[in-house]
Amino acid sequence: MKKHLVLGALAVLSLAACTKSEVVELNKGNEISLTAVTGKNLTKAADGYCNNSLPGDFQVWASTTAEKKVYFKNETYTESSGTYKSAIAHYWPAENLDFFAAKNHNGTVTFNPTAAVPFTVEGYTVNSEVTAQTDFIYAVSKNVTKPAGGKTNLNFRHALSQIEFKAKNENKNIYVYIDGVKVVNVNNTGNFLIKNATTGNFDHNTTESEEDTRPDDTRGTWSSQGGAQTYTVNLGTKKAVAAGTPTVPVNLTHSDSDEYTTNSMYLLPQSLTVWDGSGKAKDSSDAYFIVKALIYNVADPSVPFVAGDNVVLWGDNSSGTWETREIAVQIPTGMVWKDGLRYVYTFNFTTYGTGGTDPGTGDKVLTPITLEVTVDDFVDAGNTDVEVK
Repeated sequence: MKKHLVLGALAVLSLAACTKSEVVELNKGNEISLTAVTGKNLTKAADGYCNNSLPGDFQVWASTTAEKKVYFKNETYTESSGTYKSAIAHYWPAENLDFFAAKNHNGTVTFNPTAAVPFTVEGYTVNSEVTAQTDFIYAVSKNVTKPAGGKTNLNFRHALSQIEFKAKNENKNIYVYIDGVKVVNVNNTGNFLIKNATTGNFDHNTTESEEDTRPDDTRGTWSSQGGAQTYTVNLGTKKAVAAGTPTVPVNLTHSDSDEYTTNSMYLLPQSLTVWDGSGKAKDSSDAYFIVKALIYNVADPSVPFVAGDNVVLWGDNSSGTWETREIAVQIPTGMVWKDGLRYVYTFNFTTYGTGGTDPGTGDKVLTPITLEVTVDDFVDAGNTDVEVK
C-alpha cells in the first residue's frame, strides 16, 4: 500500500476570544468615572484584553438619550488605582446618557447621535506586522441613569478575529520542522459601524463555563472590507513536529501557558475568497496559507530520529545548510471570520495524499514513489539435453 503525505488546514476550534467576562463598570457618583479590576499582564506586546488584563485607558463618547445631543466625545479615560477618570471631569446630567467606548480603533471616527449609525470608524487598517497588531475592543451602554446604588456595566467586545496555528504529524515515516507561517491575500481595511437600532446592546452574557451567545444583530458590523495583505509569523527557531503523535499538536503561534503571544494574529472579520489549489499560488489573488517546513524521510521509525542520519524530502539547501522552504496550503472553503472569535488552524501531516505545493512553481511538495513493473517471459535457452552416462 502506498503511503504519502498530505498537508491540510483544519479549522479545529473557534471560541470566544476570552474565557472570562469582559466587563468594565461605571461607578456611582456625580463625576462620570469608571472602575475595573486589573489582573496579570498577558505576554502579547500589543495587548489582548480580558477581565484579567483590562486596558490602561480607552476613549469614550457620550450623548443624551432623549434629545440625542453630544455630551462629550473622544475623551480618554485612564486607569489609576483601579478607577478610570478623564483629565477634565465630566458630571452626570439630569438626562440619561448613551455611552460608546473603544480602544485601539485606528481610522476616522464619526460620532453623530441623530444618525442611524451614530458611531463609525472609517478606514480601519490592521497593522501589517503581526507583533504590532492590537486587540480592537468596543462597548455600548444606552439609556444610562446616574447611578444611585448599583453599578452600570460597560461590557467590551472584540471587533477583530483572532487567528492561531498549530501542527501535528500522523506519519511515522517523516519528521517535520516548522519555523514560520503566513496568511496571504486577506482584506486588511474596512469600516466598523454601530447602528442606533441596536438596543439592549452589550449586556454581559459570558460566564466561566458558558460561551457568549453572540446575538449578531446586537453587535457592531464591518463593511467595505478591502486590500490584499500578507501577514507573516517568523518563529525564530525551528519547532519539531515529531512523528506519530496526532493527539498532541504543536503550538506554532501561541504557547501552552499564555492565551496570547506576540504571534497571535488580530485580523479583519471577512468572508474569504480562497485559492483553489491549482497553478502557482503566488500568481493567485485569492487567500491561502504558507507554512515554512523542513521535512525529513525516516528510514526506520523504531530508531530515534537524527537529522544528519536521515534524508531531506523538502527543504532549502541554497546556503549549504538545510533550512525550511515554503509550502502553499489551501484554506478550507466557505470560511468566514467573525468578530470576537478565535480560529485555530492545524496543519496536519498524514499518511495519504501528495501534500501542498511549491508556491512559485505549482509542483507538489512530495511526489510519491511509484513503480511500473514489467516481467520478461521465460525464454527457451536452447539445447538443454544432458547426457547421462
